[in-house]
Amino acid sequence: MKNGEENAKSTLRKRFESFVKTLDGFEDIDALLRNSKDLDGKMRADYLFQRRQIIVEQKTLVSNPVDKPQKFAGKMMRDRGLVLMGTASTQRIFSGQPDASSLQRKLMLSIAKTIDDDVAKADKQTRDTRLIFSIPDAVGMIVFLNEGAEILASDMIHYALCNTFQKRTEGGVLRYTQNDGVILISEAHTVPIPGVLRAYPIHTFTSPQTKSADIVVAFSDMLTKRWATFNHAPLIKESRN
Repeated sequence: MKNGEENAKSTLRKRFESFVKTLDGFEDIDALLRNSKDLDGKMRADYLFQRRQIIVEQKTLVSNPVDKPQKFAGKMMRDRGLVLMGTASTQRIFSGQPDASSLQRKLMLSIAKTIDDDVAKADKQTRDTRLIFSIPDAVGMIVFLNEGAEILASDMIHYALCNTFQKRTEGGVLRYTQNDGVILISEAHTVPIPGVLRAYPIHTFTSPQTKSADIVVAFSDMLTKRWATFNHAPLIKESRN
């Protein structure tokens, strides 16, 4: 990767890390715990806000798993003894199978596995951060920054989040309960808006088991507005019917 390309890849992350310092009550958790020796292997999130009422874990999506559809379809065809000449979309390959919808679902979750992995890790990070700072009622948020994972479109990430937050343990208990919401900021995609050169999507997701939906929505709305101002860009809200 050339230096110019590398800098472009890190632009979103660097800008966001500068941006969060402007938010109310910003605290850098790594800086707070730099000299702490009594963590007993605990993990930690990235930031605290609003008098430690909000915990934020930041995740950056850079890798673009474009090879996964081909690998998934290739394995399925080998397993089922299928032969296809030339090139074809996964939708066409799956269309002749009795479980086409199931195959499409499995493919989407395979492509978006990094989302599941990141949520699993963030669950532990938020849980331990509450313990470290004795803030059991703090609201947990994950912020995904999509810098370069073009194949991970916003609707695919939302689908993966819905699946992940519904996962249960063998005992039937919800597996990931520590984070209340997710904010996705993508600069790997643009949204077509008449008269606008480039518009980048921001989506929010509220965990179905949160007890703090109002706080999740308020924090997400605040962050979205402040992010637009920070980037000297207009904020265009999508109408919800």
